[in-house]
Amino acid sequence: MRNAFAVLLSVLVCGSVASESGAVEQGSNTSPMPQGELQIEIQSPSADFTAVGGEATIEVEGIASAIGGVRYLDMIFVMDTSQSLRSTDSNDFRSAGAIGLVRNLSPRSNIKIGVVSFDNKGEVVQSMTSDRDNVVQALRDLPRSGSTNIAAGLLTALRELENNGRPDSSRVIMLFTDGQSNERKAYDAAVQSQYQDVTIQTLLLGSDTKGTSILDTIAWATGGSFLQVTDPTMLPQAFLDLRTTGVDSVTLSVNGSVPVAAKLAGGTFTGNVPLEVGENRIVALATSLDGQTQEAVVIVNVRDASCAALKVAAMKEGRPVLSLNDRAVEIVVDASRSMWGRMYGQPKMVVAKEILQDVSYWFPENLDLALRAYGSTSPSDSNNCADSTLLVPFGEENRDAIREAIAGLRPLGQTPIAYALNQAARDFGALQVDRALVLVTDGIESCGGDPVQAARELREQGIVVHLIGFGLGNAADEDAASLQAIANASGGRYVTAGSAEELKEALAQTVATSFSVFKGSTEVANGSLGSDEPLFLPEGDYRIELDGSPPQHVQISLTPGDQLTLTLEKQGDFVSHFERRDRIEHRSCEDVVASIEHLEAS
Repeated sequence: MRNAFAVLLSVLVCGSVASESGAVEQGSNTSPMPQGELQIEIQSPSADFTAVGGEATIEVEGIASAIGGVRYLDMIFVMDTSQSLRSTDSNDFRSAGAIGLVRNLSPRSNIKIGVVSFDNKGEVVQSMTSDRDNVVQALRDLPRSGSTNIAAGLLTALRELENNGRPDSSRVIMLFTDGQSNERKAYDAAVQSQYQDVTIQTLLLGSDTKGTSILDTIAWATGGSFLQVTDPTMLPQAFLDLRTTGVDSVTLSVNGSVPVAAKLAGGTFTGNVPLEVGENRIVALATSLDGQTQEAVVIVNVRDASCAALKVAAMKEGRPVLSLNDRAVEIVVDASRSMWGRMYGQPKMVVAKEILQDVSYWFPENLDLALRAYGSTSPSDSNNCADSTLLVPFGEENRDAIREAIAGLRPLGQTPIAYALNQAARDFGALQVDRALVLVTDGIESCGGDPVQAARELREQGIVVHLIGFGLGNAADEDAASLQAIANASGGRYVTAGSAEELKEALAQTVATSFSVFKGSTEVANGSLGSDEPLFLPEGDYRIELDGSPPQHVQISLTPGDQLTLTLEKQGDFVSHFERRDRIEHRSCEDVVASIEHLEAS
């Protein structure tokens, strides 16, 4: 007989005594057989992982083993299916326990699992597979008949491991039974397990003294552990308590923090640890059943991708302004028949008139303002495509006249946008200040004109065209694309407004001097002076370009969580700028980062 078998025989008298309680009991052998070198590997996160965001947590997963390699885990459940289980485990807690262990294994770990059933003979009911659902189904379908032949089950499992096990894996058998078996044959199978470097973890349901001795000795001789349960309801926890790969515990810590226990299931471990912005050194420390310790380390870097907020304002002669230079803005109002369409219970024309009346009070006093309308004089069935009228010419003291003209608007006719833009080019006359046109419309060209070409011609004269799509209705997508094209042709902005408040904000944005934000040569955002709505941008260096004569360029730098208000102040002909920085609450900037990267790549 081989020496290993002689060792087994020498310990037969040392079998453990079963507990009479329903608790899970450890076998009574004083120490396990010597195990191999303890190894531990963190499989997730990977060493080159970089997290994006503010403070967060991350799940750490891996394998720890003192019985083989940590690259793979090959496991076979050897499950007693004898007739006696009909009385000892009538509710099939054995299957529930094995299934619970499978479900708790780290999902990222490379594990192959097989299932062997045994009564008077052994049978592979699920060959080794990575498909855990198949394993679970095989465990659910286990029969209950016949006698108890532990050796048959073990030898069947050993053949399966020999055929399908992987090099450098931790190989383990999970043996469950509720009764005794032929000692000599069981020990022979244990000796064969030793030769194949397979560890056997044993679990006994019941208090049979001979069965306890057999299972305790098999586990001890192969470097495994033995658990005994007298209450079948405790089997699910007992399966989880088995130290499958000879590892007693794994703890996790970050940057020297107090270690926290990871969850062990089989030979796998999982746990969550907190991360901070910057470098995070995650340490997983394993302790084996025989007291060895080993650690694995992975470095995770966290990049703060929270947004910064940017506002740009202007001052002139000590007071807030919407433009550094003298500025002339013509508002062109759509008074076509479609403006009778209703929104929030009122005709769109009524809403637009109320807002235009309101904003006329807070337009800057030094703003030259004019008002033009189209579709306001001829009914739509007359098809008058020259229906556009300058209602109030440019002037600084014409607000009463503008409010009176707005009050008299009646939606009647067609939508001759191109004609209105061509006529508006003459309205600016010899004005040499910053010039812009703001078109408020609920639809697209209806007279066959080319408003995009008209906008290009205005741009050539130094006039920027901004579009406000107001209450576009069912054709919003198609109309928005057409209106956006007009704004793009003149270097202007296109803003949609679906409510009174949005229309008011859109007028504020388009009447004020606009600015663009560049990262390198790529325009990544734009806005208007004095807007209450900040721009949210990721950290980085940017260039602000303010439209005007001459244009103003300012370099800024943003850090995560910044709230930067950039104020340009004009004294005489000299423009200076100053910054005020505050802090904002965390706001994720991942979507903005992705958008900017897309713009830079295109």
